[in-house]
Amino acid sequence: MAVQHEELPWLRRHREMLKLAETVKRLKETHVYSSEEIVRVVGERYRKVRPRRRGLPGRIEFELKRLEVVFNVSYSRLLRVARLPSTREMSEFHRALVLGFVGEEYDEALRAIRRSLRLIKEFWNQYRLLIVSAADAREAARLRKEGSGRILSVVRRLRKRLELLDRVRRELLQTHIVSEGLPIVVVAGIPSTGKSTLVRRASTAEPEVASYPFTTKTVIVGKTKVRDVAFYMVDTPGILERPLEQHNEIERKAFAALQSLPDVVLFLVDPSPEMVQDIEHQMRLLKDVYTGIIANRGAGLIVAVNKVDITPRERVERAVEAVNEALAGTSKTDLCASEPLLISALTGEGVDRLLDTVYQCLRVKTPWLFGG
Repeated sequence: MAVQHEELPWLRRHREMLKLAETVKRLKETHVYSSEEIVRVVGERYRKVRPRRRGLPGRIEFELKRLEVVFNVSYSRLLRVARLPSTREMSEFHRALVLGFVGEEYDEALRAIRRSLRLIKEFWNQYRLLIVSAADAREAARLRKEGSGRILSVVRRLRKRLELLDRVRRELLQTHIVSEGLPIVVVAGIPSTGKSTLVRRASTAEPEVASYPFTTKTVIVGKTKVRDVAFYMVDTPGILERPLEQHNEIERKAFAALQSLPDVVLFLVDPSPEMVQDIEHQMRLLKDVYTGIIANRGAGLIVAVNKVDITPRERVERAVEAVNEALAGTSKTDLCASEPLLISALTGEGVDRLLDTVYQCLRVKTPWLFGG
């Protein structure tokens, strides 16, 4: 009996990074044409076609050329759209976003495009033979008009499908991960814990920072370099403690990022009097993140207690105790720091030590990227 070998972590991660890069490449290279745009281009080129010869052969050639314009423009534009990757071909990250954003409608739209391509080609093959066999110029014109109408009718029926594909493509490019094969550190926590402030201070990302929950409108990526190691810092929207099916769009994006991206998760705890959820709720979320993401992926976990500059000492100490209690019994190989780190993302206090801890964690969790 054949022995089943579990795929090595570095190989699995390498495959995922390649898929990230390939997905982004295909999305960037593909323009999704609207039905109106295709019909407009058809009309512009259609009107430029002129008869070249007199008599019935010339008229048949003219009508055939006009039908060919309708076919070529429609088919070529839809063929480019059909090159969009299906969710099966996407990276885990992009697949999770699509399924969370539109469900199965994206793949259904792609299948509709591909079915329409076959139908358009059938109309072209059918009507060009009919036009060539036309008894007179009037019949040739009627057949051209009928064939063109049927092809453009297919295009027009795809209007909503094309709109959906274009909307998803734009959404994915807005939340894409720059794919250079670098490690990924996802910054997580409930709303208003200071995630955006930390990413802005530590990396090249400059997200909107405000005191209101859900101010990070999308997944934002910044690049950070500590010593000789460059890595991505991914700022996610806050995740509320609710079942996945009840998540709103921003929360789905955050879950998708947390579930499939990180080599390290940096979990921020807010102990301040202005916290939007109490420490008990934050610890339950931390446990969910550990169970659902860290333990399953083998990623590293770093917990930092933020806002120490504005929080009374006793509140900070209670938060540290709560973290230690929540993570009691977890695998020590998953934890990159034995104690929660104390930081202020706003003032920079403790941030250098935090980044050094991230560096050391990445050396352990992603040795294949550093020649280890």
